[in-house]
Amino acid sequence: MKVQLPDGERINLNEDLTIEEKLSIVFELTKQWRHITDDKKNKNSNSVIFFLDGLANYLVWHKEDEEKNKQDKEVLSIKKVEQMVGKRKGNSVPFSSLSVTQRENLGLDGDSK
Repeated sequence: MKVQLPDGERINLNEDLTIEEKLSIVFELTKQWRHITDDKKNKNSNSVIFFLDGLANYLVWHKEDEEKNKQDKEVLSIKKVEQMVGKRKGNSVPFSSLSVTQRENLGLDGDSK
């Protein structure tokens, strides 16, 4: 994974390491660049934000060997989630919101059970 350092240089970090090894690399990089990342006027600069964001992604997207090349079956698409929780899109209206006249026009008499 490529990470952009605060000075603009891009380095390639090894993805085939354990999480402990990756943590060690991230610790060393943040220690090395602490003088820039802790400086108040540089803290919100794009270069520092990209640097810290890249290091965070390096750790967050870590997968152990047995998890590599597997799909995450727990993640559902937004459409599937909306279907599960019953959200409606477009012009659909629940029958309970129809007036008596509208129900009669559709042949859904409210008195019959």
